[in-house]
Amino acid sequence: MKRMAMRFGLSPAFVFVFVGLASATLLTACGSGPQEGAGTAPAVASIAPADRLIPAQVEQWADETFEKILAEHRVSGLAIAVTQGEEVILSKGYGYADWASQAPVDPDTSRFRIGSLSKTFLSTAVAQLLERGQIESLDDPANKYLERIQLESPFGKDITVWDLLTHRGGLGTFPTFRPEDDPLPVPPLPADYLAANTPDAVREPGTISIYCNPCSATLGFMVEDITGQTLEDVFRENIYEPLGMTHTTLTNAPGPGPNVATQYAFVPDGLPVALPYPAISPYISYAGDVNSTAGDMAKWLIAHIQEGAGAGSAIMSPETFQLMHTRHVGNHPDMSGFGMNFFTYDYNGERVREHYGSIRYRSMEFMMLDKKIGVFVTMAGGGEPNAALLEAADTTLAHTSGPVEPALSHSGVRALVLEHFLGSLPFQSDLEVDLGKYTGFYRSIPASADAPSGGRGRAVEDSGDGGLVIGGLGVYRPSGPDTFTLDGPLPLEAGFRDSNKYVFAFGPEGLARMFAHVNAGGLERGRD
Repeated sequence: MKRMAMRFGLSPAFVFVFVGLASATLLTACGSGPQEGAGTAPAVASIAPADRLIPAQVEQWADETFEKILAEHRVSGLAIAVTQGEEVILSKGYGYADWASQAPVDPDTSRFRIGSLSKTFLSTAVAQLLERGQIESLDDPANKYLERIQLESPFGKDITVWDLLTHRGGLGTFPTFRPEDDPLPVPPLPADYLAANTPDAVREPGTISIYCNPCSATLGFMVEDITGQTLEDVFRENIYEPLGMTHTTLTNAPGPGPNVATQYAFVPDGLPVALPYPAISPYISYAGDVNSTAGDMAKWLIAHIQEGAGAGSAIMSPETFQLMHTRHVGNHPDMSGFGMNFFTYDYNGERVREHYGSIRYRSMEFMMLDKKIGVFVTMAGGGEPNAALLEAADTTLAHTSGPVEPALSHSGVRALVLEHFLGSLPFQSDLEVDLGKYTGFYRSIPASADAPSGGRGRAVEDSGDGGLVIGGLGVYRPSGPDTFTLDGPLPLEAGFRDSNKYVFAFGPEGLARMFAHVNAGGLERGRD
């Protein structure tokens, strides 16, 4: 189908033509090669009585869990939504949207920064364009649809739409936060601004998934070039309004909009201290700049888990939803892979689709496709303030009492949520393995294939009792070939890339790689 593109500002809003696609047609549009783990997705079925959630029990669990988190880790505001099928099981706020005014978190109106969960909105917009024939194939070079910029790869291989959707575009890094003196162009960003900021490709595209905010941002520019609309207009017309998400917006702004929760850190037995609003660089805004509420995110969870079935508004066909949720690639078969931006993995036999976001606020979405359970958790603030913020604190605020535990990461909360709904991951404590095969110091796999490994890294050590200690956590017990699972709960304050399960892979000349169960990228041992 011939691509229909409209330049900005030349005519009224573009009217999309909906094209119903059969499953075979859709897979053809995505490329002729087989997908990793692809298969016929099961039809949406009724929920077995044994799997039905009881709202009172879910609320009791949430109260016990998150009120303790607020009390100990001093998160200033938190919201949660739990859904099953088409039912909202729980939508609730905890703490304050603003500590100074003592305004409580309202799950329907208090907005939180959901960070990289924005990428799943972006990939949904891409999937809609694919369904409508405005993207002919996800295997196409992204340059086919980009008008303001062209991606250059020195590796003799085009960067495809699929590459951008799975963090395999190979683009270099870009600063997340905007310096105060940076220009603030209004979307759609001009071509010269994009050309000046687009990172070079530093790794051969299509080879390994390493988390890539510029890849996702480029998808946003591509959607704008195809439709002739700003990405926010595309989201509003094709996602927010059909789903009734009335408190969700893509901000592109240096400061908080209406009803955005203010983050606070806390001095032990002392002041609450307001934290600055994290303003994202305009170039990568589309990779993480959506603000939303628990109530709106419940509608989002239901739409994806139902995969176009049920009584709600269907923003895509079931086949397109299933394409989004089907694992396309992965760095290792025993760790998470990617569909269309969604992390895809099995957890105790359940198909889970997830994304997390951390721009100081921490947010997570979980879609348990077989039990049809959706969970959204978002948190603002927590931990202790640094000295510079303390100097500028409002000393008129009422002091608080008690100690302050370290701020949370999404990793510990992920483990907490999945263990509650799906149980703990098993391990084999009596399995004998050569632990020396795995020990050593591992650093992050770099974005560039010829660069030295980077980051602070972590040590993998023999625990002395048949397992491993990884980054100071453990014991991790053998749970399969080259796989180790944590014996016990993951601490809630565990680091950003800590995990309750790791898998190892080995290459030539002593190169060993370690992959967290849910992540893009990994760590490696054996390079300078």
